[in-house]
Amino acid sequence: NTRDSVQHIRLVEEDMDVVVKGYKRSMPGSIAYWALVACTVGILYVVDTWFHVISIWFSLRATSLEDATYIQVCSGGKHLSLETVDVVEFDGSLATAFGSLERGKSAGDSGSLPALRIFAFRHHRFVYHPILAQFISTSTWKDANWSQGVATGRSGLCQHEVEQQRKLFGKCVIDIEEKSYGRLLWEEVLNPFYVFQIASIVIWSCEDYYYYAACIFAISAISVVTTLISTKRTVRKIRQMSAYTCPMRILRDHKWQEASSGELVPGDIFDLSDPRISVLPCEAVVLEGDCIVNESMLTGESVPESKSPLEPNSGVLETIDMATHTFKPSISRHVLFAGTQVVRVRKAVSIEGSELNVRATAMVLRTGFNTTKGTLVRSILFPRPTKFRFYRDAFRFVGVLAFIAVIGFIVNTINLHRLGVSTKAIAKKALDLITVVVPPALPASMSIGMAFAARRLRKEKIFCISPSRINVASKVAVMCFDKTGTLTEEGLDLLGVRMADQRTRAFVDMRSTAEQIVEPTEVTETGDLTDAVGVPGIAVIDALATCHSLRLVGNQPVGDPLEAKMLEFTGWQMEENDGSPAPATDSATDPAASSSSSSSLPCSPLPTVVRPPQSTHGARTHGPASSSCLEELGILRCFEFSPALRRASVVAKRLHSKYAEAYVKGAPEVIRDVCLPETLPADFDRVLGEYTQSGYRVIALAGKPLKLSWRKVAVLERDSVECDLVFMGFIVFENRLKPATAPVLSELREARIRMVMCTGDNPLTAVSVARECSLIAPGVRVFVPHLRAAPNSKPDSPSIADTNRYARLAEVAWRESMGHSIALDPVSLVPHALDTADPADVQLASELAQTGRYCVAVTGDVFDHLHEHAKDTDVWKHVMMRGTIFARMSPEQKAEMIEHLQSLGYISGFCGDGANDCGALKSADVGISLSEAEASVAAPFTSHTTDIRCVPQLIKEGRCSIATSFSCFKYMALYSMVQFTTCCLLYIYNVNLTDGQYLYVDLFTILPVAIFMDRSRPFKRLVPKRPSASLTSKKVLTSLIGNIILVIGFQIGMYFMIEAQRWYVKQRPEDPTDPDSVTNEGDLNTSMFLFTMFQYLFVGVIFNIGPPYRQPSFRNYGYMAVVLV
Repeated sequence: NTRDSVQHIRLVEEDMDVVVKGYKRSMPGSIAYWALVACTVGILYVVDTWFHVISIWFSLRATSLEDATYIQVCSGGKHLSLETVDVVEFDGSLATAFGSLERGKSAGDSGSLPALRIFAFRHHRFVYHPILAQFISTSTWKDANWSQGVATGRSGLCQHEVEQQRKLFGKCVIDIEEKSYGRLLWEEVLNPFYVFQIASIVIWSCEDYYYYAACIFAISAISVVTTLISTKRTVRKIRQMSAYTCPMRILRDHKWQEASSGELVPGDIFDLSDPRISVLPCEAVVLEGDCIVNESMLTGESVPESKSPLEPNSGVLETIDMATHTFKPSISRHVLFAGTQVVRVRKAVSIEGSELNVRATAMVLRTGFNTTKGTLVRSILFPRPTKFRFYRDAFRFVGVLAFIAVIGFIVNTINLHRLGVSTKAIAKKALDLITVVVPPALPASMSIGMAFAARRLRKEKIFCISPSRINVASKVAVMCFDKTGTLTEEGLDLLGVRMADQRTRAFVDMRSTAEQIVEPTEVTETGDLTDAVGVPGIAVIDALATCHSLRLVGNQPVGDPLEAKMLEFTGWQMEENDGSPAPATDSATDPAASSSSSSSLPCSPLPTVVRPPQSTHGARTHGPASSSCLEELGILRCFEFSPALRRASVVAKRLHSKYAEAYVKGAPEVIRDVCLPETLPADFDRVLGEYTQSGYRVIALAGKPLKLSWRKVAVLERDSVECDLVFMGFIVFENRLKPATAPVLSELREARIRMVMCTGDNPLTAVSVARECSLIAPGVRVFVPHLRAAPNSKPDSPSIADTNRYARLAEVAWRESMGHSIALDPVSLVPHALDTADPADVQLASELAQTGRYCVAVTGDVFDHLHEHAKDTDVWKHVMMRGTIFARMSPEQKAEMIEHLQSLGYISGFCGDGANDCGALKSADVGISLSEAEASVAAPFTSHTTDIRCVPQLIKEGRCSIATSFSCFKYMALYSMVQFTTCCLLYIYNVNLTDGQYLYVDLFTILPVAIFMDRSRPFKRLVPKRPSASLTSKKVLTSLIGNIILVIGFQIGMYFMIEAQRWYVKQRPEDPTDPDSVTNEGDLNTSMFLFTMFQYLFVGVIFNIGPPYRQPSFRNYGYMAVVLV
């Protein structure tokens, strides 16, 4: 059944759809195939190595996937690979082999599985499911019991489970096969380019062109050896980067065992605090303790990330999607990714019965190539193919040249036969003509310019894992930028705090120092602090000192730069327990002390403590408080920042206080929704608008006293903390532009490259920063959206569908950001005045409608709203075309925005710091990660410079590279046509160029000109017009065909001029009875050779185009030297 022999598989990471087909070996077909190989002297085998389908047609027959011993993998109708199906004894259940895929099935459906049928493709492992009758990727495997918590509990896996898992997943190591020199040589020699070279050398040798053939052979041999050494070195480097093992402690069968990390399997629990683990060998979820890791190799983010343990009943393991190599932020904060460096591990206190444990543990989720590091290595080994028109057109043009060669072959065969030339000589000369028309060096000459560009980029500290993307960069039409850390400095300056006085429901003046914040603080009779906010039990200084998720590394706080600035502003000191048991100073701040009789409490690290400057540890007295009598605080619970919620919170407790206090910080509009309405100042929106429109970043702060004991705090849910809060004020940060931002954006604007800011910040702040750096041109108005309830009014007599759509669109109100009473029509996005009685607004709206000098800022909620209700309408297209600011965007929305721009036909680029931009960086045609890592899975390009200077540099190199490829392609095509015409004219008298002439033309003229032509550097200025990527465009074809006609016409003219000369003597056979005895040397040969030498140089000069994409030819000193010599 051929239907059962085919399966469609989606490889999400590679963005590729593949088709797998099952086959079995056919012995009669195999015998017939090898017999044909012998009859064709191996030619059939060589051709089969190119197309890989001939042997399949003969040797294999289609069968069901269940019985298949071979799997053919195809994509887009093209053969990719033929893989062997391995049968491995398993003796397990379907639930063990396929994990959560079997959850909920009856016992009869989830029976035993005596053996596994496995095949691997590009380091993906697929296992055959006998009930579903299809192959399932092991990368999606998830233990069926993980939904109930940690499946392996405190006992670890048993040995039988370990053996089953190892058969399923293989060793926990990213091991790349390092081919031998012999195998690499064999594969390289069978490359069509070298096969054509070998055939050409044989033909030239048969025509007695021994010197030329020997030189080409030597050059090809040097090229092969260089390629082998380079390939071997590259594979060895990747292997050294990827293959990593270390000794570690693993929990199995209730015992801690010493083993190599290569023995790990999913579900294993290992000791995270083992000092021998410097780099994570697998992907794991933290169970106990916490950890700080450096993920720069994966995300491009140089700031270390903090990883916290799973919380009880969090449901993380149930909701985790193993099919993707990236997780949601709410999940990734618990996950340790393979390949990341361990910066610091802190143990936690856990209680099992009467036993007190102090340790840090983690459970393995994924191993080998299923990890994120494995994805990075796979993307380097198998880069995503670039759908670039230039490459398609180039191969088509080579086909045209081959067609011309066939015509020349036929015409000259007839002519030589008319002259009485022997069949053997005709065959040699006709085949020689094919090697002339299709130059063997054409593919190499087209890619060498890209290699030079990649080398220049490396000197500028811009690294590339996909060189073909360099040419794609030449066509970038829209460039998107993250804001914080990309356009602006990573570290923000804390300008001050605008505290909200709950007694007057108004903001107090800006407090720009910690002393000013502490100054009005008093201690109540109950021992609670009261500051300018006026609510006992909570204080702004406490919130600033505790509401963070910072960790100490080398006595320095590490984490979010914004949170580090908050702590630095207070002047307080942070201390962390290293995990060793210590005597408790107060039962309310020590979880172990307050719960020694209970085993139900979660495993968590001992509290982080923050101490004020010159801290005194005595009890406070009633009355005014100074900074010297502020008490230390312990951070009992920390709910880290969630991009989905756009807020973070902590539960802290003062040293001598009976109860705890909760603090929440986040986006002002989010904090407003979780605060009690009566605690919001009346001028909340006005004050917020003043700061955001001035370009400041504003974080809202709220809190509440918690009248709960430690036992209740320990099991408190996040939703219970982040509700019914008291608004405490705004924290105002100054977001400074990087010095290079404004000049680079100005350069991109002059090149008419559309620029877009995509950020998670407030839209008004983003607009202000965009104006400051000139991302928004002076005089351009910005309209900011607001979601509102649908109006009651409807258009006259619309259909029901149109009515519903209009109502949905009308829920978005577009208002001018500077306060003018001007709005956009929700459907047409045309400006109109809200107050028709105001002539200034009416005139301004009319001018904007006529000139189009306005843009829109889109927020994340509006983006989702319009995507849901207007995706297939012109409104969506107008929003995406006019959108310059995309604010409050989540990482997923950033990636979606890039994809929608691409659907409109834009070649898009994205530049970000890699932290929250991984999806957008991978989705973009040209993604640039600002990172210190040499390569990251985040983007095709990684820049060590921490500003956006790399963007115009990359675009310039891309334009230079594509222009060089065009120039070299046209030059090589003209060179082949010049030599083809010369040979055809000489063949009229059975004459050809001599061995020395061929040698001089190819080695001392064409090769140096082509190489130095490729070394041209990019032009210093970006021009508005982007280079063409099509060889079939009118401009390119006109230039190419026009020059072909000219060179052919001049050669024909030269031919008749020579024949008209008195001194010209026609060449005759030396032996009148032997037409093959004509010598090549003669008047016609010499004259045509000298004439074409000038044509080669003139064509090189003509096609070595300089500005606007490359520097002028006279600045290419090597090229000028070659031409002059």
